[in-house]
Amino acid sequence: MDLGLRLNCWPVFTKAHILKLTGIVAAVFFSCLFTKDCLAAPGLGSMQTAAQWENVAKIREQIASYHEIQSRSIANGNGSNSLDAGDLLDLVGDELFVAAENYQIASQEWDKASTAYTSAGASAEAKNARENSNTAIAAARRALTDGIYFHMKAKDQYKITNNLNKHISALDKAARNLELLTNGGLMSPWLGKPVSQ
Repeated sequence: MDLGLRLNCWPVFTKAHILKLTGIVAAVFFSCLFTKDCLAAPGLGSMQTAAQWENVAKIREQIASYHEIQSRSIANGNGSNSLDAGDLLDLVGDELFVAAENYQIASQEWDKASTAYTSAGASAEAKNARENSNTAIAAARRALTDGIYFHMKAKDQYKITNNLNKHISALDKAARNLELLTNGGLMSPWLGKPVSQ
């Protein structure tokens, strides 16, 4: 007795089904190829995504710049009158470290913008974003180097005042900055991965 049941569970594709499926696949492929939307963030075009990464990078650079201004202000004696010389020097180094972190993050955001510009076919903008990334990394290195100087000066002040705990802390911060400069690139404890050089 034949009940008309098929033993395999695969659907039967007719030539019409295969042509429709091929048409849908081709439409999606060409849509991605010509609009490049499939390489961007969900719902955004590559140019919009790149512009957003660029805006974030500019904000990070501005934050870093403000930390550098703050460090210069403290170094010029505009800090708290209640802090001793070692604490002021250490605070300058801390501000420079935060500036370096923000420059590093800005560099990563510029890299993301460059990638998005490249996928959108905007090679001039991608090149500019790569150059901005390199500039941000150079600024991060400069801030770390300056931070080492100020932490070492703070260490000297703490040695004079026999403050061993702060002496060790300042040395630790100088070593951290030096390690970030020499261990194959900058690294943020929050990001957990080195930045390309």
